[in-house]
Amino acid sequence: MEKLILKAEKRNIFGKKSKNLRKKGLIPAILYGKKTENYPLEIKAQDFHTIYKKSGDTNIIDLEFEEQGKKQVRNVLVQDVSYHFLNGQPMHIDFYEVEMDKLIKAHIPVNFFGESPAIAKGGILIKSMNEIEVEALPKDLPHEIPVDISKLINFNQTIYIRDIKFPSGIKVLVDEDTPIASISEPISEEELEKELGEAKTVEEVEVEGETEKADKEEEKEEASKEEEQPEEKKD
Repeated sequence: MEKLILKAEKRNIFGKKSKNLRKKGLIPAILYGKKTENYPLEIKAQDFHTIYKKSGDTNIIDLEFEEQGKKQVRNVLVQDVSYHFLNGQPMHIDFYEVEMDKLIKAHIPVNFFGESPAIAKGGILIKSMNEIEVEALPKDLPHEIPVDISKLINFNQTIYIRDIKFPSGIKVLVDEDTPIASISEPISEEELEKELGEAKTVEEVEVEGETEKADKEEEKEEASKEEEQPEEKKD
């Protein structure tokens, strides 16, 4: 697998001044781990976008930076990315340093592929899981779990965890009888209109007050991430 290298620099700007970093195309970040003290960093936004597309949250990144004049290379996972509620741009990144010889748990995204004959007949694909929890050494964590839906030939067929071939070194932490995807029979126009009507009602309720909520969330995010140098993270 391609080695993913992301360069960073030590960050000396905190709080509201972090906006100046973002204007320069930089993203505030923090490095931490079980045996790692909090270390504030700044990352070029373009570099992060390029690497994150390849790594996601489950592939190891070699994070490079200088500390007291010495080059540091840390094996990290992207633990969390905070996004701006309006433009969707990354506001802050959490990097977690992993111990390469220790098992870790992770939620691996499911990638559905293939063409289901049952869908071609009018069946409806129901995705029961979008990610699967596994345990493995950091180097063995897959980027995704492929699930071939072309096996769904008839209505009411189901793909279960037990039907998936996982890479070696992976321990699946989900019961083997858990469904991942299935095909239901075609729905009538009347039933469809009824479901769409109910969905619309729910959406209207969720949208109410959304702007005010987003404003408060951004203020909270700024306060927790940037008001002062972060304290040590706890697992």
